[in-house]
Amino acid sequence: MLKRINNWLWRRLRPAKKGGKVRKTGAPDSIGSGTTISGRLRREKPGGEIHLGNDCVIEGGIKTESANAKVRLGSNVYLGGGSMISSACSVVIGDDVLISYQVIIMDSDSHSVRYSIRKQDLSDWRDTHDHDWSTTAMGEVMIGKGAWIGARSMILKGVTIGEGAIIGAGSVVTRDVPPWTIAAGNPARIIRELREDER
Repeated sequence: MLKRINNWLWRRLRPAKKGGKVRKTGAPDSIGSGTTISGRLRREKPGGEIHLGNDCVIEGGIKTESANAKVRLGSNVYLGGGSMISSACSVVIGDDVLISYQVIIMDSDSHSVRYSIRKQDLSDWRDTHDHDWSTTAMGEVMIGKGAWIGARSMILKGVTIGEGAIIGAGSVVTRDVPPWTIAAGNPARIIRELREDER
């Protein structure tokens, strides 16, 4: 049984070649040395890019939603189990970032705030497995070097989290977080600045 599971994982994660190009599902576009993946990588549309640095541990999921989506992780990044990075435009994560369990990072609203547009989304997805991203608000997410994202937090579109910042567990981050600060709550607010001896 274990051998069957390992074979299945290998087929899903290896960069399979098709017509001289890396297949765009199940494998990153680039992967650094020492990186391990036990989570799931998925592309909803061909063209989405996933780049992983060196010595990362990916236990959660990474998904590109559109053909223009890009996810780029630096080196020594941990993505905890049950966490999901969902990108329709761009998510960039620096080196030495720790992302705990069941964290959600999204660079879009996924749907329009206008009901007249949103009411069609489910039938479009069911019938054509497609979504019109031009009707959806989005903005790049950037997480700086050395940041720590607490369990069950949500990082929403257009947010920049500064170098060394800490996001408390269960927080909903809707605005930028300055470097070397602790932010927590819903919506997240700055609790305090990290002292020099904490950096």
